[in-house]
Parts: sequence; structure tokens; C-alpha cells
Amino acid sequence: MATETDQATAEISSFQTENTTRESVLLWVDDHLKWLMTLPAVIILFALTFYPLVRAIQMSTQQFLPTGTTFVGVQNYVDLMSNEAFLNSLAVTGKFIGIAVGVEFLLGFGIALLLNKKIKLRGLWQTLILIPMILSPTVIGLIWRLLYAPNGLLDYIAAPLTGGANVGWISETSIALYSVILTDIWQWTPLVVLVLFAGLQSVPDDVREAAIMDGASVRQRFLHITLPYLKSLIVLVLIIRLVDALRVFAKVFILTRGGPASATNVISMQMYRTAFRFNNFGEASAMAVSLLVLVLILAMSFVKIANVEFGS
Repeated sequence: MATETDQATAEISSFQTENTTRESVLLWVDDHLKWLMTLPAVIILFALTFYPLVRAIQMSTQQFLPTGTTFVGVQNYVDLMSNEAFLNSLAVTGKFIGIAVGVEFLLGFGIALLLNKKIKLRGLWQTLILIPMILSPTVIGLIWRLLYAPNGLLDYIAAPLTGGANVGWISETSIALYSVILTDIWQWTPLVVLVLFAGLQSVPDDVREAAIMDGASVRQRFLHITLPYLKSLIVLVLIIRLVDALRVFAKVFILTRGGPASATNVISMQMYRTAFRFNNFGEASAMAVSLLVLVLILAMSFVKIANVEFGS
């Protein structure tokens, strides 16, 4: 009898232990479910970003020769400091970013303010404005290459000012970069409009109405209400455009191939030439790593200067 009782007690104890273990596992899974669901995506993203970064850093310390590779340490980075083509590409990229991002921000902010008012057919205008942003850079490059072609649409529009002569939008060194900039402005101003218009829509009406009742002018409401609410979004959209403009490639490749001469030879174009035309993969990798460091410094500088905390 005692033996049967002990056996039953052991079975009950084993059952309770098994249930307790199962409950613990289920509770742990429930507590960490959000992490488990995102783990596959995190692993894929990690593999697609971390490995290429490590590989690029490794390649930047090597010199690629027909007989194999040789470790050269930081020599590729040192050589960049005296590489006139690379330094020129930095200057061209800086000019491209300064003009393109500046105009896109001012123009996009102005359009967002206009759309924020109750104008006729606002939904239609919003849809039309966003069309350039959803097209691929390759398609946009091909469209604008046709527009810039000799005797093309832009030459026809400019004919009264030029006496019918072709302008050479992408063949003249003095204006080729500005033509590429115009293409970039046309494509990415809608992004600024989209982000800032969403921010303007989120400004509380009661705060704006209270300011009007207190006698605040349009300028005062803009400076002390609208801008503070949009500060984080302004910094965010500037960082997005800055990073994207630094790595612009498709439009430049299709429109000018970095020419004429080196008028539109941005950093990404110089990396392409160095790697695939001159087979200098080590120096091209050093350019890529240097560009990554530059992007991080500029992005952190924007956040620091604006004193923005995106997590708050």
C-alpha cells in the first residue's frame, strides 16, 4: 500500500514539475515574443550590413595586385589625402549636397506650408507632388537625359533666351553639375514635403488658436509654435537627404558618367571608377569607409547642433 502511495505521489510530483516547466517556458516565450518574431529579420539585416562593412574595412588595408593581395595597413587612407581625383570628388559632392539639400529643404518646406492651408484640390496636388519620389533613380535619369538632349524639351523652352542655340545641359562643364542637381531636386523635394506636411498636421489646433487669441502674429506663431514642433522632423529629413545625397550614383552615372571632365565626379562615381576601371579595390574600399565615417560625423553633428533626442 505504501509503495502504491509513494508511486502516485511521485507521479503527481513529476506531473506538477512538468507543468511548472511548461508554464515557465510559455511565460518566457510570451515575455520575449516580440524579440523572437523580429530575430530572423535582425539576423538577415546584421548579415547584410555587418559582413560587408567588415569586408570593406579588411579590403581597405590591402593592395590588390595581379599576383594576389598585400597587406598595407593604413597606406590606402594616407594615399587618399594626396589623391587629387578623390579630393576633387569631395569638393564636387560638397557643392552638390549644399545646393541640392538646401533647395530641397526650403522648397519642400514652402510647399508643405502651402498644402497645410485649405486649398482647392489639395488631395490631388499631394498625389501629383509625390510621383517623382516613387520613381526609381534609373527611370528618372533616363527621363531627364531625354529632357537634356540637344534640341530636347529644355532647349526648346530656353530657345527665346538662347536664340535657338543648344545649351549643353550635361555636356558643358559650367552647368552639368547644376543640371544633375536640378534632377535631384525634382526627385527628392517631395520627400521633404511629405515629412514636413505630416509634422504640420500634427501641430495641435488648440495651441495655434490660443496663440491667435493672445495676439501672436503669423511670424511669431511660426517661430515659437510651428518650428519647435517640427524641429525633430527637420533634423531627421535633413539627415536622410544628406546621407542619400552623399551616396548619389545612378543619376550621375546615367546623365554624365561623372563628366564632362570631372565636373560631376561625385564620391560614389570616383569609387566606381577606382574599383571597376582601375581595379584598385583597396583604395576604393578606403574611400567607402571614409565616406561612412564622414556620414556618421555629419549626422551626429546635426543632432548635436539641433539638440534633438529622437527617443524622447
